[in-house]
Amino acid sequence: MTRILLSALSARRGGGLTYLRHIIGAFPAGQGHKLSILSSAPIDGLPHHPDVDWVQAPVWTARPIPRFMFGSFYFRHLWPKRQDYDLAYFAGGSFDLRLPRGVRTAVAFRNMLPFDPEAAGRYPLGWMRFRHWLLKYVQSYAFRNADLVIFISNYAQRVIDGLVKRRGVSAVIPHGVTATTSPLDPALAERLPERFVLYLSILDHYKAQVELVAAWAELRRTRSTPEKLVLAGPSNRGYADRVRAEIKRCSLEGEVILLGEVRHNQVFDLASRATLNVFMSTCENCPNIMLELMRVGRPVLVSDRQPMPELGGTELDYVDPYDVDAVAGALARLLDDPERRKRIATAAWTRSEMFDWADTGRRTWDAILAAASPRAL
Repeated sequence: MTRILLSALSARRGGGLTYLRHIIGAFPAGQGHKLSILSSAPIDGLPHHPDVDWVQAPVWTARPIPRFMFGSFYFRHLWPKRQDYDLAYFAGGSFDLRLPRGVRTAVAFRNMLPFDPEAAGRYPLGWMRFRHWLLKYVQSYAFRNADLVIFISNYAQRVIDGLVKRRGVSAVIPHGVTATTSPLDPALAERLPERFVLYLSILDHYKAQVELVAAWAELRRTRSTPEKLVLAGPSNRGYADRVRAEIKRCSLEGEVILLGEVRHNQVFDLASRATLNVFMSTCENCPNIMLELMRVGRPVLVSDRQPMPELGGTELDYVDPYDVDAVAGALARLLDDPERRKRIATAAWTRSEMFDWADTGRRTWDAILAAASPRAL
């Protein structure tokens, strides 16, 4: 019997929880393996599995600073179950607990920001800059020493292999995508114009919403534009203030709508209403939102920064998110050419079929169980 510990200490929201739900749901049943999920509280929405149990961690481990300050000593020396596992899988990207020698380790690389100096450098000096520096240090240590590193794009593997000398094996296993079926909240739907271009993502320093607003202003200077621009998603407060200032500077108060956060189960309904979706992020590993926009079956204009072209293939339209004139030109070409939008929508949907959560789960457990096997030594 192979005994696996899955550390979910750092998974609190968003893509991390989505990943865990799909991976745990794919755990191979009836093969004599056991999986324990370590977290400070039960994770809502996990599928029931006879070979999976939940192991409660102390409440203080839910906070990253206490976890890294005290977790190593606690889990290595005081935790009563510290010797019960053959392999520990750290889906958050770093060793957030220490186990005795002989317990093998697997780690997933999901956060590119600490390893992208340009994107990380766009944050003002302060906590976030320090956090990225700290994450780069602790994650590099994990990648260097893990028995298995799971990458979610070929681009991510190239970045890490250019920075870290790893001792273990690796696997590239992209995320999957599943269509959501819940209707958009009526209060949000009422705020949508009849025709709009949608950028669905957190408002943050590496997402290029400021440049997109400037491009929208340029677009409106060069053509009649019945569409409005909708920015949907939660906000980094400081960057959201910059976006609002750019909207005011460009006199676009009535043309750019800040919709706010949208529940994940309503994403497909929102994106399917857009004339055109855009994804202008400059720093990603395997962006779930981009894959979801592709699966919607609507046209999408995408950032040319990797790994977006790797994931989207050759038939989508790409643009430099920081080149305002280029973005404005790309928007105009797509909005003025319905046949081109149709071709891109079809290509995006077809490409999205490559990304399947069932396949992601199967390949993940195949790699982990192989790393846990005595033959892997």
